[in-house]
Formats: sequence, C-alpha cells, structure tokens
Amino acid sequence: MKALLFLFSALMCVLFSCQPSPKVQNEGDSDAQEVFVDTTPKATAIFWVDKNKKLPGYMSGKPVPIRTLKAQVEIDTVGCIEVLSYVKPQTESVKKHINRCLETFRVKKVLMDSAYINPGIQYVQIRYTPSKIKD
Repeated sequence: MKALLFLFSALMCVLFSCQPSPKVQNEGDSDAQEVFVDTTPKATAIFWVDKNKKLPGYMSGKPVPIRTLKAQVEIDTVGCIEVLSYVKPQTESVKKHINRCLETFRVKKVLMDSAYINPGIQYVQIRYTPSKIKD
C-alpha cells in the first residue's frame, strides 16, 4: 500500500511539473521581445604574432596568458600586415607591441597562394602574449 501511495504521489508531481509556463502562453507578443543583432564584423583569420615555444611556462606546464584582439588590417600581396584600426580601444603599450611584432610577421606563402587569405582590407584576430610586452 505504501508503494502504491508513493507511485501515486510521484505521478502527481510529474503531472503538475509538466504544465506550460506563462511565457509559453504569451507567444503572441513576439513584437515585445527584442532580437540581438551582432554588428561586429567577422574575422577572416587568426594570427599569432609573437608565438614562441620558449614562453616562460611552456615547458613547465604552467598556463601562459594569451590575449586576442580584433583589428581591421590591410594585407599586401607579399603578406605584410598593417593595422588600420582596432575594434575595441587598446592601450598604447599593446599597440606598440603589436606594431613591433608585425614588422617581422608575414602571412605564410601557402595561405596566400591557396587563396585562404586574400590581400586587401579585412578584419582579423591578432593573438599575443601579454608577458612579452615591454613598456
């Protein structure tokens, strides 16, 4: 008898918990809900400008901090990158570090030849290691 009473109460709990919520009943008010539209341009590539296996924590297994920023850049036919603007404001030390790294950084010829990355103005993500920034 106790088992039957337990099953009956469990069934009642399941039935009462499966009722539709008031949010579902008001589906006719769809104009009251706002739809978020992402206006940030999508990045065409990700570039590691100062990646190096000789980072302080690379061999010891410690986590190494990495930062990503999005920028509008111009890539020429040789693979040189020039930053035109940043999507979010950056500090002067970060800008100097990125420009210093981009002086020697080149897009690989294989990526340019296969048309994976095309020359011209585009948005890209630039990854760097903040521990390498020298003020």
